[in-house]
Amino acid sequence: LIHVHTHPEQVARLVSRLRHKDVDIYINVDGKVSIDEFRDKIKDVYFLNKRVEVKWGRFSQVQQILNSFEKISGLEKKYSHILFISGLDYPVQPIEKIVDFLKNNADKSYIDFHKLGNDLWSNLMRKRYEYWYFLPENDIRNNIYVKKILLKLGFRRSYPFKEAYYGSCWFCLNMEAVKYILEYTGNNPKVVHFFHHSGCSDELYIQSLLLDSPLKDSLINEIYRFFDWGEQGKSPKILTKDDFPKIKESNAWFARKLDMEVDSELFDMLDTINE
Repeated sequence: LIHVHTHPEQVARLVSRLRHKDVDIYINVDGKVSIDEFRDKIKDVYFLNKRVEVKWGRFSQVQQILNSFEKISGLEKKYSHILFISGLDYPVQPIEKIVDFLKNNADKSYIDFHKLGNDLWSNLMRKRYEYWYFLPENDIRNNIYVKKILLKLGFRRSYPFKEAYYGSCWFCLNMEAVKYILEYTGNNPKVVHFFHHSGCSDELYIQSLLLDSPLKDSLINEIYRFFDWGEQGKSPKILTKDDFPKIKESNAWFARKLDMEVDSELFDMLDTINE
């Protein structure tokens, strides 16, 4: 499953490296961009029609994932996993190795998760749900004086799960986990509404849901991705050929983020690993 919003030529190259007889490729194009250029450049894949205009930090990011999961899980095909990547990822390992690994671990899901503590990242994530986000402008809870009063009173929104977990929204889930997420989402509208008014809920909702589920013991805290968060740590930096030695030495399946317009040579170097 690939979610994309830009660089159709780069996505086409990514797709070419994922071809395998036991892999189907699904692409969900962000609803705010045209799907036509992707359809023109990428053949023999499944384009998902239930698209969302994704806005950073909002529940639309989770909704797009749920839409993709719903479509794929509703098919008659019996998949073992949904491996979820973005159009800015690129494989480090040959697809055959990834397929063989997942065939031998059909009962496991691979997801990045961290229990909320008192470190800097935890404090940031906590702020994203303790107060309301993304309310209508005329909602009284948006008023700066109301926010100050709530803060002074020590008000905090109560997290809807027993524990809060957070992590990267890029993961590889087996179909049991995918179906559990969809079933829980359909049966718990109040919990879903909570995350509609949380910041960056794509880094909270699925982790917290699965770690509070009967599937907890099947979750492996590993996503096999190479990131470089740079000095600021707000988002991964664009990787270049200078990063190649570190990428090659890692155990990653995919490197993130790459941009052909910034450094196309890194793509060629990674392809040599796959040969």
